[in-house]
Amino acid sequence: MSQRNIALHRLVVAAVNAREVPEAILAPDFCMENHASSVTDYTYHGVTGWRDWMNDIFEEFTTGARYEVEDIIAVGDEFVVATFCIVGRSARSGMPLEFRWVGVTWFRDGQATRAVGYSTRGEALAAAGIGESEARHGPAAQPGYQSVAALG
Repeated sequence: MSQRNIALHRLVVAAVNAREVPEAILAPDFCMENHASSVTDYTYHGVTGWRDWMNDIFEEFTTGARYEVEDIIAVGDEFVVATFCIVGRSARSGMPLEFRWVGVTWFRDGQATRAVGYSTRGEALAAAGIGESEARHGPAAQPGYQSVAALG
């Protein structure tokens, strides 16, 4: 089950980078919350909410910003905990801009049911119900994910 969640997670990342909503893998009651940034300090619901989140977050960047998974921290039968970032240039100043956070995505029956962004690794692990000793340390070696550190 955890490998299935990683595969679903990979599809979500690809959809965001294509600026598409991954409708097929969002549960009807899907919700997304962000506890990590005032930029999107809101709860988003369903397909429309996903689209609103993308518009809200990417309006801060010029065209070409990338949504990346830096590390898979923990994977369970019902969740994936990962560090994320969006890297690009500020739409306002043109200067380099990066948003980083730790997120938990919960899955049920092959669909994402909930996603929450946290400011710290500890908050995300606690939300997933696991301790630091159960988490990975260091970059994930998951095919299909590219560490932004490797991008230079």
